[in-house]
Amino acid sequence: MKNNLLPSLAGVLVSLFVVWWLHGFLLADRCLDAGGAINFETNLCMSKSEHVIELATSSAMLVIYCVVIMTLSLLVSRLISRLFKR
Repeated sequence: MKNNLLPSLAGVLVSLFVVWWLHGFLLADRCLDAGGAINFETNLCMSKSEHVIELATSSAMLVIYCVVIMTLSLLVSRLISRLFKR
């Protein structure tokens, strides 16, 4: 019986890490686009008058995350499977 769990698990973990990084990047970009600044101590988006700017996750961002997760999971699992076959 072949062990196919390791490549799939690695693909999912890599894709989740990339989405975690991408989420932080996109939220920082949206904060700067809204005229705010990121307070790195509290990790909040602050306006010039020191009010917190609420940033919601849009539907488009969720679609991007799903596509990234599916694509990276598939690519990483196939790459690992081919590396272990050699």
